Amino acid sequence: MTLNALIKRRQRALFEAWVRNPLVQVQVEHPEYLGRLVFLGDFDDTVETAQAGRRSLKNVAIVNKPGNPDVNTSVWVRAGYSSYQKAWLGFVEQVYGIKATANDLAGYNIDHLLNKARSPDKAGFIRIEAINDAVNQDWGRLFERAASNPDFSANQKRFRRTMSWIIAAKLMEQSPPRGPGDHDGIARLVQFFNRNGLAADNPQRGLTEMLEFAYRFQ
Repeated sequence: MTLNALIKRRQRALFEAWVRNPLVQVQVEHPEYLGRLVFLGDFDDTVETAQAGRRSLKNVAIVNKPGNPDVNTSVWVRAGYSSYQKAWLGFVEQVYGIKATANDLAGYNIDHLLNKARSPDKAGFIRIEAINDAVNQDWGRLFERAASNPDFSANQKRFRRTMSWIIAAKLMEQSPPRGPGDHDGIARLVQFFNRNGLAADNPQRGLTEMLEFAYRFQ
């Protein structure tokens, strides 16, 4: 299996998990809470939170349970930890036996699913995954830049966050709207979510509310 194929599989597995259950966690305050929050009602004695190689649990943690690692295994880093690309590559080798380097990630960024600037004092633990490079950069300069405004009190207080319409779109390589007034961009994302089984959840409202909230200080 190629690294590119693995990335696509993990993206799809996480997206489908979120479609089934919107309470997919992307940030926690400490690794000790990972197992119960990640697996929710499926938590049992088989869930483990383990070190990633020799990296300290103060910086990197792997949470897993038996079964398909695309679904059951994830890697998390402290928001202020800088070597998260190496941590993800180490995770892939440890879990899948695929030895890769940064050069093998051409076209992808290893990034925090939640912008690390939104974690209070960069102290929380955030899930990391491989994201399309161009799409990731676009979300970063548009929505994430607006949403990371320090005037948002939530950015200073919330240590636990779940996956959102925005995170799901970025994960699935969907380009961002330019803002809440970009009706064509929003319609494009709505169409994507509708095609993927989320029409009943009203993606139009969810996306619009998130964009309006993020851009209110712009």
